[in-house]
Amino acid sequence: MKAFTCPNRMPLTPDAIPLMIFSRIILPAVTFLVFCPLPLCAQTDGDPSAAPAEPAVKISDPQIPIDQLEIMVKPMTKAELQREADAWFALLRAKGGEIAEARLGVKRVISDQESTAAAGTTDDATAAAEPSDATAEQEAAEQEMAEEKQTLLDDVNVLQDERTALSDRLEVVLDSLERKGGEAEEYRSYISAVSGIELDTTDVQSAWSGFVGWLLSKEGGQRWAWNLIKFLVILLITWMVAKIVATSVNWLLDRKVKLSQLAERLIANSIKNVVFVIGFAVALTALEIDITPIVAAIGATGLVVGLALQGTLSNFASGLMILVNRPFDVGNVVTAGGITGTVDKMNLISTTFRTFDNQTIHVPNNSIWNNVITNITANENRRVDMEFGIGYGDDFEKAEQIILEVVKSHELVLDDPAPVVVTHALADSSVNIVCRPWAKTSDWWQVKTDITRAVKQRFDEAGISIPFPQRDIYVHQVAASAEKA
Repeated sequence: MKAFTCPNRMPLTPDAIPLMIFSRIILPAVTFLVFCPLPLCAQTDGDPSAAPAEPAVKISDPQIPIDQLEIMVKPMTKAELQREADAWFALLRAKGGEIAEARLGVKRVISDQESTAAAGTTDDATAAAEPSDATAEQEAAEQEMAEEKQTLLDDVNVLQDERTALSDRLEVVLDSLERKGGEAEEYRSYISAVSGIELDTTDVQSAWSGFVGWLLSKEGGQRWAWNLIKFLVILLITWMVAKIVATSVNWLLDRKVKLSQLAERLIANSIKNVVFVIGFAVALTALEIDITPIVAAIGATGLVVGLALQGTLSNFASGLMILVNRPFDVGNVVTAGGITGTVDKMNLISTTFRTFDNQTIHVPNNSIWNNVITNITANENRRVDMEFGIGYGDDFEKAEQIILEVVKSHELVLDDPAPVVVTHALADSSVNIVCRPWAKTSDWWQVKTDITRAVKQRFDEAGISIPFPQRDIYVHQVAASAEKA
């Protein structure tokens, strides 16, 4: 046959053509398919169940620290993150297969132990009558199976730790993927299905080994113990910070803004509660609890709660109006909402009063704001209104003089404004004399009672009567007629 000649090349014989085809076409193609994972990953894009068990496309270290992984996935595109998710999912699925194989090995060892134990029970009588080496062989076999079982159980614990580590890293990739518009529900469903500790309750040794292994593992008990410590520490720090913030806000409002004590306490307590709620949410993240669904649920139920709590919202609005207009403050004696007492505290829903007989009464703010509010102790000075009645036969000028002397002699009665004592009315049974001294609001009750007692004593000494209502009855007799007589 005639030889083929290529330009600038050696002549090719027919026998060299198959060798050239293999070396120039088939071998490069096989090499490309074996060592290039990108096309494979691209073919399974969106289908995690078909992803190959290959390392991640860009992040090839399965043990990469999570904080570094978070930095590396941040600039990736959606397509790159999808390939990353497929690769990490493949690693996770492969690890799940290893765990399943180890668990099957434990099951086989348990089955062999049961079979060996049953065979040993059957041969007990024969072995007792004819001693042999069978008993020693059986004990050696049982010991070997026990060691193999323990080794497999230890392997299961180690593999579960590795699976947890892979799940955490896949979660990081999925979080970034979802933020960029990708779908991660299928991956998360798989993670949720295979995560957690699995205990074989049919075998005590397996169950105990699984529990102890999880408790002592870095990704199990140690991890959750550290998470619990972080949770408690965050709560403690939050409580301290909330108290400090509330105290600081109260101090600033008291010295800079000059609000009422009710408003100061309410604002400080509200800020304290907000800080504590934020700290509690951060503490929940320390327990690896995703608070996003909780926040979404709160937002979704806001409208329903608002409609269900219309009365409460009305009290809330009334509480804001009370805080803005400040008709009373803590410590004031107030008549509001049908209650007379000292204002103890207030929130945006109700106001707490303490009555003079030491009862604690909570009045809705709506009942207070929609009715008349009388602040008895709002002003520094207050007039004491009293009225004394004397008989028509008594000397009213002398009575006025006695009352005026009693008033002026009392040390708690103010000179300015000057007290007023004047005959006021001629009533049905008495001549009424009005007495109106002024006193400090805090001394009002004592002035009223002291003057009343002193006037009664002086009236008795002077022979001036204090009449009570009287009614005179006249009986008119009419002569009887002759017929009736």
